[in-house]
Amino acid sequence: MPAHSRAAVVSMEARYQHYMEQGEQEKAEEYRLIDPQDLSNVTTVQFYDRQSFINPCLTSSKRFVAKVISEVKAMHQEADMPLNAWHYGGDEAKNIKLGSGFQDQSEASLEGKGSIDLSKENKPYELSPRCVDMMQAEGISDANGLLTYFSGEVSEIVEANHIPTFQIWSDGLKYNKGSEEFATENVRVNLWDTVAWGAPAKANQLVNDGYELVLSNPDFVYFDMPYEVDKHERGYYWATRATDTKKAFSFVPENLAQNAELTVDREGKKYVANSPDAAAPKVYGISAALWSETIRTDDQYEYMTFPRLFSVAERSWNTGDWEQEYEANTEYSSSTKHTDLDALNKDWSRFANILGQRELAKAELRDLHFRLPVPGAEVEEGKLVMNVSYPGIAMEYSTNMGESWQTYFDEKKPEVSGVVLIRSVSPSGQRSSRVTLLAAK
Repeated sequence: MPAHSRAAVVSMEARYQHYMEQGEQEKAEEYRLIDPQDLSNVTTVQFYDRQSFINPCLTSSKRFVAKVISEVKAMHQEADMPLNAWHYGGDEAKNIKLGSGFQDQSEASLEGKGSIDLSKENKPYELSPRCVDMMQAEGISDANGLLTYFSGEVSEIVEANHIPTFQIWSDGLKYNKGSEEFATENVRVNLWDTVAWGAPAKANQLVNDGYELVLSNPDFVYFDMPYEVDKHERGYYWATRATDTKKAFSFVPENLAQNAELTVDREGKKYVANSPDAAAPKVYGISAALWSETIRTDDQYEYMTFPRLFSVAERSWNTGDWEQEYEANTEYSSSTKHTDLDALNKDWSRFANILGQRELAKAELRDLHFRLPVPGAEVEEGKLVMNVSYPGIAMEYSTNMGESWQTYFDEKKPEVSGVVLIRSVSPSGQRSSRVTLLAAK
């Protein structure tokens, strides 16, 4: 909240209509989340209108938040399970048409920008009479200040429910000055800048401002990004073109700039990252994420999550010998040689063997629909040569367009010609990877 709240807003509007039809106006407005006179023209990240935002200027909005938090707290008490943190959200409360992807139609056209009439666009709540009145009463100079105001108000509700930690996404703090503006004992923040877009500097800033730092860098730990650069792989690519299991394993959380040596940006280009001229930021933890816009089934969820989650778990608890200790004011890029690549590859080989020979078999016994790697293959002197990311995972090939499949054995490479289909299979043999085609000469 206050953005990404369309389900809550629409539900409370249905409740409002229900009680108004019964003539109970006070009850109808008890938890209403919008100002009906707000005519702000906004477009959210998911292309919804202003009814995706909780209006922060309504007493009923704060009443709704207090109700939700107290009910969740009661559930935890009934289950005898402590509730130690409340994640507020706070991200993407914005009109995307006021962002860098658009320009005014009166200006000379720029490549990659949409041309619109910017005079017709508003910030969230900008034309809400209730917010205009409250901004005057509270001395808030700009609609952006409402976001800071509301996060502070919600933190007071969290503190009143004796929840010690208020958690928020990093862009929700854009207009805050530091953790002292919140009511709770601790304020924890998920950093979701990519490394190429400045995450190393942002991490230091957040820690210096008094926040506990959780890394959620989308170029490494967002599981709604594709595994491979392939049209058949599901996922977004706004943060990175692909993140496979090895890339997630190679994440360097406590020296973010080092990642520039090991990866490229979302356009496949090399980039430079610098560790700030300051002490290393203390990292509280890593939090991977899987956003559900492109997820429709349980199998799709599990495919996107596993086995990448195993890599994130490894990086969360174990520091690899190849991870460089933080050194202030150090530059990293594909041209620098700080990382011991031999040590990294040896560590990955160890981990990949554990996955292929043990952990994926265990995952299959738990009925997890993990992603099986697509084999690599080529034809050398008329013989098929195949390999796979996780040693121990069986590979198969077909020379009759999938009517039958043969197990591949590296020590006895088969002679092939024409079109060959290849795939890997699960430890039980019941599931297979995506099938790819190889044209043998």
